[in-house]
Amino acid sequence: MLGPEGVHRVLRDGTSVQIRVLTPADGDLLREFHAGLSMESTRLRYFAPKPKLTDKDVAWLTDVDVVNRCALVAIERGKIIAVGRWMRPHEGSPSAEVAFITADEEQGRGIGTLLMAMLIELAPEYGITEFTASVMMENSSMTKVLRHAGYRISTTADSGVRETVIDLLSPVELA
Repeated sequence: MLGPEGVHRVLRDGTSVQIRVLTPADGDLLREFHAGLSMESTRLRYFAPKPKLTDKDVAWLTDVDVVNRCALVAIERGKIIAVGRWMRPHEGSPSAEVAFITADEEQGRGIGTLLMAMLIELAPEYGITEFTASVMMENSSMTKVLRHAGYRISTTADSGVRETVIDLLSPVELA
């Protein structure tokens, strides 16, 4: 489990970011982060453009118990630059859906990959053995993060959405 201050990790460009659990006290930071996202980024994450977070959205997104709903934030210069999360479909499920969103200007720095690795590192502590993800077919960045997680994956596609299952009990060698 991450402590309240989280951990610092170095990105592939050599800069350091703080990774910690999102809390209800982060509501304003989350709103600021979301306000800076392009409509395309929100469409790829939420499957529809989402120009603004409502109070209800912020309350739901920051309601994190880590066990069934975990959200990690990457923070740089006092601002949220990315969020990665898991959500179990029901309490105690060995499976959890993962989702990520990174600020447009921060994409390509390895932040999504880092958040994925951190969620994978935490998963066994909470009995999670499988991640699932629903990804729009054109979201090649998210597909890349999932494929390079280091575990066996299976995918199916339907109606423009790729459903991916990552078996956290089956590591694979990455080329």
